[in-house]
Amino acid sequence: MSYTFSPLTQRQAEQIAYEWQYDGAFAFYDMPNDEEDLAEFLDPAKRTEHYFAVLDGEELIGYYVFEPNVDVVDVGLGMRPDLTGRGNGV
Repeated sequence: MSYTFSPLTQRQAEQIAYEWQYDGAFAFYDMPNDEEDLAEFLDPAKRTEHYFAVLDGEELIGYYVFEPNVDVVDVGLGMRPDLTGRGNGV
């Protein structure tokens, strides 16, 4: 496997927000469930340069965000729902 990382495009943000739906308790991570997070994720000005797509070839399989703060860096990760639970996050 070889992964590439690139700035998250608007199309990719919309794909994640509206097409990635998790099952059961993980539905908590569905973007539409938090209107504030959804609005930030879909607005390029609010999303800033800190969001990146994870690609396997041309296929979007995940994303990550890092946001530097004064004393820490906040990191967030997301994986396409059909790839979860298979040991891919190890």
